[in-house]
Amino acid sequence: MKKLMSFLIFSLSLSFIISQEKGESLFINYTQKIDMDIEEVLKNIPSQYRAQAEPILREELKNGITNNYELKTNGKVSVYSIEEKLNNAQSTGGMIAQQMAQADKEPLYKYLNENKYKKLIDFPGIDRILIYDSLPDYQWKVLRETEKIAGYETRKATGFLNDSVSVEAWFAPKIPINDGPAQVAGLPGLILKASFKMNGADVTITANQIKVRDEDIKIKEPKANRVMRQKEFEEEMKHWTEKMKKMHGTGVDKD
Repeated sequence: MKKLMSFLIFSLSLSFIISQEKGESLFINYTQKIDMDIEEVLKNIPSQYRAQAEPILREELKNGITNNYELKTNGKVSVYSIEEKLNNAQSTGGMIAQQMAQADKEPLYKYLNENKYKKLIDFPGIDRILIYDSLPDYQWKVLRETEKIAGYETRKATGFLNDSVSVEAWFAPKIPINDGPAQVAGLPGLILKASFKMNGADVTITANQIKVRDEDIKIKEPKANRVMRQKEFEEEMKHWTEKMKKMHGTGVDKD
């Protein structure tokens, strides 16, 4: 059985290497799981809404916050998008899962040969902003640890986002493309698992299925009212958040 599985994985790896010259692409399904500290979440909710939101949030966090994504990549360009089919947490009204789905309703486009990405932000209060910037330089350090993910042997690597956020990634050397979920990329093999902590949340993204399809990747350039870099957008969001707090009467706990 082990020999059969090894043969199937080798065949898939070989077929993708050959298919890169035929216009074929890899389609990878990922599951993103988020764990959060409920007390930290409640601190950011205006006090007048906290009593109503707390039992809903506790139930959602207990059940787990998950969203499913798909990465389409040919090693040159890629599209990373949330799956349209709602999972259980979203369909029952999970507040955090729905916010994540809203933030990711527009795909993330990566131009790997240019080391660039584009991401359209479009939700109430935000005026169709297109983020166009360089992919992060994680300054990866490849380690000896291995783990089998989605049937593939992977190597562990560690790095940093913006020199401060620790990122852990597991990549498959037998799939020789430097892509991965979200903005995580830049290793000598497809990243099948990534984890990091951001804004008080532990985020883990894990691949569960990999397919080769005879399908070219077409990127439909998003239309936006404004274009800015990631840091400019983060500053914009800070001002927007402060504005929302004032509109809703503040009531947010401060350290």
